[in-house]
Amino acid sequence: MLNTFYPLLAHTWGGVVIAVAVGAIGWALLAWGRRSASPHTGLAKLFGWVVCAASALLLVGAVVSVIALMRLGSQHPPPGERVDVGGYRMHILAEGDARGGPTVIWIPGAHAQGLALHHLHVAIRNETRSVLFDRPGTGWSDPGPFPRRTATEADELATLLERAGEHGPFVLAGHSYGGLLAANFARRYPERTAAVVLLDASPPDAFIYAPVYGAGALEQLVRDGEREGLAKLFARWSDPEPAMAESDTEIGRILRLQNELLADVKPAMDANRRRPATSFAHASIFREFGAGTVTAEVPDIVVYDGELGDLPVLVVIPDEDPAAIIDPLGLDEKAAARAKNFFQRARVRYLEVSTDTRLIHTPPGTGHNYPYETPDFVVEVVRGLLAELRASE
Repeated sequence: MLNTFYPLLAHTWGGVVIAVAVGAIGWALLAWGRRSASPHTGLAKLFGWVVCAASALLLVGAVVSVIALMRLGSQHPPPGERVDVGGYRMHILAEGDARGGPTVIWIPGAHAQGLALHHLHVAIRNETRSVLFDRPGTGWSDPGPFPRRTATEADELATLLERAGEHGPFVLAGHSYGGLLAANFARRYPERTAAVVLLDASPPDAFIYAPVYGAGALEQLVRDGEREGLAKLFARWSDPEPAMAESDTEIGRILRLQNELLADVKPAMDANRRRPATSFAHASIFREFGAGTVTAEVPDIVVYDGELGDLPVLVVIPDEDPAAIIDPLGLDEKAAARAKNFFQRARVRYLEVSTDTRLIHTPPGTGHNYPYETPDFVVEVVRGLLAELRASE
């Protein structure tokens, strides 16, 4: 399985190591062909030369990739601090004064780098202390150990905050898959958590039981991440986002919004995305819901009903008709009805995790990516929560 080699593949010099190893195999075949009395020595020599040629091509690509990454790294230094969290370093950007209140931690969706929510961080850092961080493998953080798991990353975040001198208490605001991490941190470290803001957060149910996409779609994400990572290792990857941003699609519209909101940090984000570690960390984290893994991993990342006690939890979701999402999939009537029902129920799953949960709907016309469609609304929700928490102290 390719995931066995993620620690090597995620390293900047991983491609060089692979190329050298392939070359060693080629030279071994050539050496055997010269010394052996076997009638197949000619074939062995031919194959050896082919392998050596392939090794040379791989080495050229790997060296080009390393040089490009080193150049991009010097052009885009980390804006925050890289903190040792146990033999590897994570990047954290903490700005602003908490003014006696809690510190806000922003966690973007998927397995994205912290700068993906930089526009929200900028909007509130003059009112309180605000934190962005890069999960291992993303942004300016080292790859860290594999496999990547949400439970592991909750503990890594706790270590990062402690060693960076950020003592909280914290309001964790997580979007999509980042919401799953926020809820996990709150469950493990309730004494350090003031509140949780779940921005259309992903509950495990959405991957395990979904009748439409479920684990099958995650397996595709894993394969895509692996192919992308290998292409980056040998300088064969080209960023698909510019073309996607020009497309007349929903993802194109969201990318255009992101490009506008994150214009100041977009060059650094694009540079960071060229790292092979980003792709293999992405592939690894989504393996936690894969066949043969989900049974062992999910009990450790599920936040069960009532597990957050009376912690304030804001469940912020779009008030959209699931038909807009399900109907384009072309399902038959029964399957579509089942998918719509699941979609509506899964979105409010987190309302049961605390005795102090509140449902907030986003403005009309917004969808899952509303932190980019209506960022002012998100800031106002967090701002209101901060005022409430300060008043209760």
